[in-house]
Amino acid sequence: MTTLLIVLASILSVFALYSVLAPLALNIGRFRGGFRLNCPNGGRSADVKLHAGRAALSTAYGDPQLRMRRCSLQRPGEWCDEACLKGVAL
Repeated sequence: MTTLLIVLASILSVFALYSVLAPLALNIGRFRGGFRLNCPNGGRSADVKLHAGRAALSTAYGDPQLRMRRCSLQRPGEWCDEACLKGVAL
């Protein structure tokens, strides 16, 4: 019984490594830095930082889900529709 549990734990560990950690490690560098984008609402240029982990994981399973972490044009607590992210080609 102990051998069976060790084998099942090993299989689950390998699955986790390939489905979560590998895409995260391979793609996080693409999203970690900031981007310089034009704001469609104000027409000004903005420095935008993304949620890198979420974008890196979602890239492995389709189109990346880009969510803004910080924008230089926003004050804390302000809401944004993140329309500038639609034109990002990664």
